Amino acid sequence: MTTEHSSYLEDIRLAEQANAAYYQSSEPIMSDAAFDALLERIAAFEEAHPDQVVFHRLFSAPGGGLSTEGTDVSHEVPMLSLDKVRSLDEIESFTTSMVALGSPVTVEPKLDGLAISIEYRGGRLVRVSTRGDGRTGEDITERVRSISNLHGVPYVVHPSVELEVRGELLMSKSDFATSNANRVAAGKTAFANPRNAIAGTVRADSIDYETHATFIAYDVPGSSEDVNAAAAHLHALGFLPSSDLLGDVPHTAERSVLEAVEKFGVAREHDDYPYPTDGIVIKAVRADIRPKLGSTSRAPRWAMAYKYEAKKATTVLRDIVMDVGRTGNISFTGVFDPVHVDGSTIARATLHNFAFIHDRDIRIGDTVEVYKANDVIPRISRSFPELREGSEQPYDPERVSPKSGSPLDTSEVIWRSTDPADSLGSWVSYAVSRDCLDIEGIGGEIAAALVESELIGDIADLFGLTVDELTALQLSEGRTLGARNAAKIHAQIETAKTRPLARVITALGIRRSGRTFGRRLAAHFHTMAALRAAGVDDLQQVEGVGPERARLFREGLDRLAPVLDKLAAAGVNMGAEPDADDRGARPLNGMTVVVTGAMTGALSNLSRNEMNELIERAGGKASGSVSKKTSLLVCGEEGSSKWKKATDLGVRIVTPEEFAIMVGDLV
Repeated sequence: MTTEHSSYLEDIRLAEQANAAYYQSSEPIMSDAAFDALLERIAAFEEAHPDQVVFHRLFSAPGGGLSTEGTDVSHEVPMLSLDKVRSLDEIESFTTSMVALGSPVTVEPKLDGLAISIEYRGGRLVRVSTRGDGRTGEDITERVRSISNLHGVPYVVHPSVELEVRGELLMSKSDFATSNANRVAAGKTAFANPRNAIAGTVRADSIDYETHATFIAYDVPGSSEDVNAAAAHLHALGFLPSSDLLGDVPHTAERSVLEAVEKFGVAREHDDYPYPTDGIVIKAVRADIRPKLGSTSRAPRWAMAYKYEAKKATTVLRDIVMDVGRTGNISFTGVFDPVHVDGSTIARATLHNFAFIHDRDIRIGDTVEVYKANDVIPRISRSFPELREGSEQPYDPERVSPKSGSPLDTSEVIWRSTDPADSLGSWVSYAVSRDCLDIEGIGGEIAAALVESELIGDIADLFGLTVDELTALQLSEGRTLGARNAAKIHAQIETAKTRPLARVITALGIRRSGRTFGRRLAAHFHTMAALRAAGVDDLQQVEGVGPERARLFREGLDRLAPVLDKLAAAGVNMGAEPDADDRGARPLNGMTVVVTGAMTGALSNLSRNEMNELIERAGGKASGSVSKKTSLLVCGEEGSSKWKKATDLGVRIVTPEEFAIMVGDLV
């Protein structure tokens, strides 16, 4: 694989993550401009190297390819997104081409909410659905009906009306302020911005506080009316057409389009403009030219969107701070000289992730551009290398947790902490790993989703998860875990109840404990009950346990008492006292055993930790280094440093096959 192709694959992964973050959370990981540039880079590579293109949906579906698996509404006429233009010249070119076909163009606000379809049969509202992937969406009728104060949606129109109306479900500034105040009064966390608020409201299973929202209509699919006539028709039926949101901005004469774009750009920045908007839509007025122009799989050719530049300012970056979130994700925050942006003074803004910082060569001391994404969230978009004076320092963070100092998982764009002490998400990821409970299928993304969904509050809650809960678990890009994966993970969780006591102890994630410590504690105390009853002095009787480690472990056991009770109640293995006969008959009693090289034969599938567990089940003591105290070296690779040292010391050396015979049925 070439470096260029590797970069292409990384671009796709980053774009998909950015797209999911934008549509599914309140924390987008990059600016719109950066996202658009990423798509352009992907498209350029694919055009130059068609034989190396991999499957993705970044260009083929609205919303950047959000999956709608499990939803149940088919759109007879696809609900498409809009292609973006980036300059006034492109707007002028589009306008000229439409006029040449005999159609003037019109403009309307590009609103920042949730695209929905509302269907009427016999004059009554019968169904509301999301856009989804443009062809299949989700039925959200009852959730929309549960909104306390919904403006712009008539529930009953003229009895003869059979109609589908499409538009944007959103919260105006007033809707957002009122709904958020009611939400906080109900004891819930405030939403970050109007887009996040409307998405969260529609996705909620139930709402126990008063909410306000507004529907802005912008299309009647299949209508033969031109844009202006369709708007008048919608207005007469009780809808609020998007063209009504322009005020006195001219919007129909082809010569005034650029003036309209400029004037609306000014109008939308006023404090009294009521709706969340980040751009303007330009589309052909005449409906009869739409079939002639057609559409791509993602967007119509008779309309386009122009996004205004975000409100921004420049300042000097003084520091970059790392932090660990509740799910274990690492965030990067820029600290800079206070600057006034869009009505507020800010001194901190997100830098998304390390790849964002590295790719843009953002340095401590740089002059940087700060803007408000979606008019709410402060972000740093870029630096200005041409203004450097020589004292700026490249940013190269240590790959360790800012909380615990433990190594980070940096294998993906979003870095994660795997130290259980850092966050609940890190604890879960650690506890399900192979050396602990070994629950295959629960990676960092699923662990984070379980925490975000509040399905679990500690690792014991894993054992109470149902297949239905796992099936419906919301992942990135609008995906759910699905029934098949849920069943597999649930089966793995059930199997994890039988893991050896040493692994259960290790999974607790108590400070300065690990798999070796867990095995020693299990071998010494045999049961969780005995371990829980042990005092600091008792713990120090275990090899390698000094006063400080004993104190920390004792404190950890006390803190986790409720979790231990829940684990026991769930049927997780809490250990058992070995029979007296078994204690004296184990094949490796009194032996110190070291393992080196790859295992073969019956031992080929065992990890090094599983080999050490096998040694201790057989009565031996596992060690990582060869010394005069070593009784046996299990060697899968002659010539290694351990093999040489064992040979020099006269230590007995056996092959994996010979060792398997020694431990017999314990394998």
